[in-house]
This record gives sequence, C-alpha cells and structure tokens, in this order.
Amino acid sequence: MARVGYLRVRRKQEIEEFENKAKVDKIFIDLTDEFGFTNGDSLKSMLEQLEFQDTVVIRNLCDVADDVIELRKFIVTLRDMDVALVMLESNDLSILTPQGYETLSMIVEFQKDKAKGQQLKQMKAGRPSKPYPPNFLEVYEAYRTKNVNGSKSVKGLSGPEAAKKLSISYNKFRELVKIFELKV
Repeated sequence: MARVGYLRVRRKQEIEEFENKAKVDKIFIDLTDEFGFTNGDSLKSMLEQLEFQDTVVIRNLCDVADDVIELRKFIVTLRDMDVALVMLESNDLSILTPQGYETLSMIVEFQKDKAKGQQLKQMKAGRPSKPYPPNFLEVYEAYRTKNVNGSKSVKGLSGPEAAKKLSISYNKFRELVKIFELKV
C-alpha cells in the first residue's frame, strides 16, 4: 500500500511545496501550459501503476481533470481499486461519497445528452430549424379557445388570423400546430 502523489504544475516551487505537505513515496508530475492544461501522461502512468488500497495525494480535483467526465473516470478508477484519496487544498470529500458520485454521474449523463443533441442539430442538412415564434403559445391558445357561446365551429382566432399574428404563413402555422399537438 503505497502513498503516491500527483500534481499539475508550472513552477518548481509548486513541486517543493507539494513534497513538503504530501509526504508521499512517489510523485507523478505533469507540467502545464500557461492556462493549467496538460496532456496528462504522468496521470495516466500513475493510474496504471496504482495497486489495490494505495493512497493518492493531490492538491485538489482540478489537478486530475479538465471536465466532469474526466473527473468521474478518475473517481471510478479509485473506487474500483479501493484507493484512498487525500486532497491537500480541500476539506470537502463529499464528491467521493455514494451520493456525491451519483450526482456527478447524473451531471455526466446530462452533458452527454446535451452534446448528442447539439451534434444531431449540427448534422441536420438544410437550413437550421428555428424554434416556435416567440408568442406561439399565446396565439395557439387563442386559436384553440372557443367563444363564450360554446360553439365548436367558432374559435377565438382563425388559422389565418393566428398566422398573421405570428408573422408566418398559414401553411407554416398549420405545420407548427401539427408538430405541437403531436402525441408520441
């Protein structure tokens, strides 16, 4: 059961400070660009060399991930190997609890779903589809509202009137109504 450290640094002083605080058997270091980003070769190497029930010491979670997907992957790796995590600059380890992990997993799935939607939107051929006109719901409700006398044949707004209020063609209005009323 080794105690290993990992950090991303830009300056030698950061390494020295970490060594003094962390008290680790081995340190894995990735040098960063001016914005704190790195290719993470040392992190990958550390994760490959970890053994069951080792302890990993880091400054904070920003050192091990650039986004929540990477953070979740890091935490999964530690959990699978029963590796303890020590953060020197944070007292909040709630992300490592089962509830914290579940929350993180939900965020990752949310981001994946949103990214998939964006990708599908970009792949669609032709003009980009526009959302409903800004006041569509208000006009639609007026279009579907019956007059006070209760007659089914008389509506609050006719289709052409509704289209005119939305500044779109009547055919486009009918198309939007069909899409809006579609039951899946």
